[in-house]
Amino acid sequence: MSRIRKPASRNPPEAHSKTGRVWEIADTLSKRLGRRADRKAVVDAAVAEGGNANTASTQYFHWKHEYDARHADRSEDLGSVRSTRLTIGKDGRVVIPSEMRTAMLLGEDGVVSAEVIDGELRILSPKGVVRHVQALARDLDRGQGSAVDELIAERREEARREDESPS
Repeated sequence: MSRIRKPASRNPPEAHSKTGRVWEIADTLSKRLGRRADRKAVVDAAVAEGGNANTASTQYFHWKHEYDARHADRSEDLGSVRSTRLTIGKDGRVVIPSEMRTAMLLGEDGVVSAEVIDGELRILSPKGVVRHVQALARDLDRGQGSAVDELIAERREEARREDESPS
């Protein structure tokens, strides 16, 4: 088994270059997912835009190490595990390997959410669901500040008007 050497820290490539576009794709996908994007998804997106698969794979390798360095302060982060062949028992049970459960941040309770989309079974841990919803909320944020702060301000304004109105 050969070991891949971790590259020395490097600066991101120039924006709007072919290599820079791979980094932009990886950042965009990661933001949308709420976790680090998988290599396959980044390479597929780059190739779909007319990029070279080998260049995209190499740039993903460099981007991943920079991403991990930027997010090293996260104590818990969802991980990735390569495709693994699983067996479905006669009773319909699937055993999720330990490595996958760890990557999913699946606790001892073993509670998951599952859905089938276009024939693909997706199993999400509670922490995975929360991260996904947080990413969706970030995408929907229109830069107008916190919805909670806005609600509190509205309630205070209503209370002020009630106090000022004659009863």
